[in-house]
Amino acid sequence: MLVEARTLRHRLTLVLSGDPDWTAAAARSVVAAAGCGDRQVFRLSDRPLDPGVRPLAAGARLQGSECELLVYDAWSGFDPDGFGAVTGTLRGGGLLVLLTPPFDDWSCLPDPQAARIAPWPVGADAPQGRFIARFIRVLRRQSGVVIRAQRDGAAGSVTDLPLPFVNGTATGASWPDVDPAAAATPDQQHAITVILRHARGRPRRPLVLTAHRGRGKSAALGLAAARLLAPETATAAARPYRILVTAPNRASCDALFHHAALAWPGSRPDGSGLRAGDRAIVFMAPDACREAQPDADLLLVDEAAGIPAPLLTALLEQYPRVVFATTVHGYEGTGRGFDLRFRETLDRLTPQWRGLTLEQPIRWAADDPLESLVFRALLLDAAAAGDADLESIDPAAWQPERLNRDALTMDDGLLGQVFGLLVLAHYQTRPLDLRLLLDGPGVRVLVLRHQGLVAGTLIAVAEGGMTDPDLLQAVYDGRRRPRGHLLPQTLSAHAGLLDAPRLRYLRVVRIAVHPALARRGLGRRLLRGLYRAARLEGIDLLGTSFGATPGLIGFWSAGGYHPVQIGLSRNAASGEHAVVMLRRVSRQGASFLGAAGRRLEARLPVLLPGPLRRLDSAVAASLIAVSWGSIAGVPDSADLMELRSFTHGFRTLEAALPVLATATRQRLGVALRSGQVSFKEAALLVAVVFQLRPAGELVALFQAGGRAALIQILREIVGRLLDERDSADGFDRAP
Repeated sequence: MLVEARTLRHRLTLVLSGDPDWTAAAARSVVAAAGCGDRQVFRLSDRPLDPGVRPLAAGARLQGSECELLVYDAWSGFDPDGFGAVTGTLRGGGLLVLLTPPFDDWSCLPDPQAARIAPWPVGADAPQGRFIARFIRVLRRQSGVVIRAQRDGAAGSVTDLPLPFVNGTATGASWPDVDPAAAATPDQQHAITVILRHARGRPRRPLVLTAHRGRGKSAALGLAAARLLAPETATAAARPYRILVTAPNRASCDALFHHAALAWPGSRPDGSGLRAGDRAIVFMAPDACREAQPDADLLLVDEAAGIPAPLLTALLEQYPRVVFATTVHGYEGTGRGFDLRFRETLDRLTPQWRGLTLEQPIRWAADDPLESLVFRALLLDAAAAGDADLESIDPAAWQPERLNRDALTMDDGLLGQVFGLLVLAHYQTRPLDLRLLLDGPGVRVLVLRHQGLVAGTLIAVAEGGMTDPDLLQAVYDGRRRPRGHLLPQTLSAHAGLLDAPRLRYLRVVRIAVHPALARRGLGRRLLRGLYRAARLEGIDLLGTSFGATPGLIGFWSAGGYHPVQIGLSRNAASGEHAVVMLRRVSRQGASFLGAAGRRLEARLPVLLPGPLRRLDSAVAASLIAVSWGSIAGVPDSADLMELRSFTHGFRTLEAALPVLATATRQRLGVALRSGQVSFKEAALLVAVVFQLRPAGELVALFQAGGRAALIQILREIVGRLLDERDSADGFDRAP
């Protein structure tokens, strides 16, 4: 059987199900019978199975490597992200050996990996095993899987097991040799040709390269880069040539640099990449690229789905020639959602962009059984409902309902639609999110469903409810960070609200509406459904935390949520400052929300010229628009006289700054909500009077015609802020 699999370049799975000692002994027998060298065997376990065993957490770091035999020990726990990543290292014709507890017990046993989705004080034994139960069903139904269970509790050896080997060994067809310095498939060669054409072609026509794992996407980037830099190429000979590479982390592009080094004779590593004379391939982290803005003839963005959207947009605007490459459904992020959401940015900024998909696997055959198993088990092929089916339904038919997760686990069609929506809406969705969806303690799943179709979904988790005074103080001081309580911990440790963890919250983790039904109020309908459920449960507050943008702040504000905290640095996941917004449910929650909102109002004018000086001023204006108002008023007579002097052109900006700050704080929220000033005008005011940005930076940022023109715009805005005149706008009033 294994010999035939090698001939077909299929990867098989052998499941050894039994007690810890039996599975460990059976795995050793299989490895010995396979006859593979140590370098061709990867063993992942947190148990000391063998001298060469790697910890389970090392699975993701092995991406880009290859093996013939992979041993994955689920007695150490099951990590969906790591499992999906490490199976990509197994070459066609290879064997996955999966060690598991007895199937009848597995879903009921504590799982060390499940602790990642369990909130304090819950441990690894709390998750309810739905994910594992479903995984077992997939194993039993999937072709290419051989299941061998322990018999009668006795320790076995490989000779006791009818393994998928011929004559007890894995000998058979030889491995096909692949030159790592050349294209492995016609598909990959075509991708290299397109990349070269793009690098030498017209600017502002980015290329988006997508592929499932194992198609040689990163290798194609590296091989194309080497050809551009090789001495015999016209581009390299004409002048110095620099290729910049970025990715979520340096390890994500190891395959790129490996293939580039093999295909570029004479190059040498220099710490940040490869170099030969005045030609170089250099790695730089995405945020560093945005800040430093180094020169480059070509930018290669590998695993783009794992990079925050604002950073991708900045790179697209900054570099004339860019190749974005991403795994269609990977473990750094979800390429399907990336393709859908980033497409809007590409269409707007570079409408002549081109997309290319790699289809042909390199390490295994196109109909590989293990790839099919991983796709089904981790829902990597999850798909939302079709556009036409949804658009034919009366919008009033979509009403929120809470799903029973036991029933959801058994309904692959429904589960696929729900998870498919999450993939489309949030392109950093990972397989671990599927386990959270099914097993996470305190998780609520709401959907908009009609006639078996799902138009939207909302995932919320329970947080808070802490009463121990010592714990409250420790959280406030930053000495304790109870796992899984993001909102109360943030509000206590960062916003200075000691009693925040006492209250009970439902935090919206994800909300997704099918793109075909966007902007029809369905998201707010889901939020209203959650609010009704929260009132029945005795919840105090609904909340959310996200990377702040004006659009998202407006959406949550329209749903009744109010900002209470803004992070002082950019969030690694979103690339933006994280904002916390709350909606009251109980009376106690209403009282807390009022105090928290007033606290943020008082803190923002102090934070904006300091830690938040680089915050997008449009974001700050959006926060002001939906929050400032409880201290709204009018300037006193002395301030009003000084402000009039500024608006009439007599007083300088520098002299008027103190009264401008007071008036902006008093009036800007009201003026924004009434339409007296636009969001762009408000952003300018915030940048000038609170963030204290220099004039040269403001002129460039707001595209004014110089310092004098900028100050004249400010005078007009302040006049309307005081409701004294109706002069022509300095900016477009559209939000």
